[in-house]
Amino acid sequence: MNSNETREHLRLLSIFHYVVGGLAYLFSLFPVIHLTIGLIFMLTPMPVPAPTPEGAPPATETAPPTPEAAPPLPEAPPPPPGGDVFPMRVFGAFFVVIASIIIVCGMTVATCIVMAGRRLAQFRRHTFCLVVAGIECLFMPFGTVLGVFTIIVLQRPEARRLFGLDSGEGEETAESDPLPSPPPPEA
Repeated sequence: MNSNETREHLRLLSIFHYVVGGLAYLFSLFPVIHLTIGLIFMLTPMPVPAPTPEGAPPATETAPPTPEAAPPLPEAPPPPPGGDVFPMRVFGAFFVVIASIIIVCGMTVATCIVMAGRRLAQFRRHTFCLVVAGIECLFMPFGTVLGVFTIIVLQRPEARRLFGLDSGEGEETAESDPLPSPPPPEA
């Protein structure tokens, strides 16, 4: 492989990263449906039952008159003023939290994919591009194909030279940041 073919492959990979990043942005917005449902559960006012006078039976529980009935059973305590609203609010909060986490994670991954595409076009940040390519492999089928091809192209010696890794200018070479030699022992 020559350097021009590798440049062309990196340019194509950069374009495909933009496409897959755009698809990732789109798919990360699907949980907005769940977020909306959760907000509806949390913010919709629930009906409040009308208060009953002290000692009167609730309006929904009317007992037919019976001759010589057994002694009355003790009344159950009245429901709280808001009805049974708490479980609906918790259910809505659960939807909102989970959907928000999925949306934020999806947007973060999509942003990293687009940034990797930009870095591939600029021949910068070799390690970042490799890490994003590895993460992309988790997203079947397009991310897997793109991630595998990106890893293969980035491992070529020509690509490493384009990124400046074999000439001592890159960010990952051991020669670019040598450890200082220890001082000689004093006698």
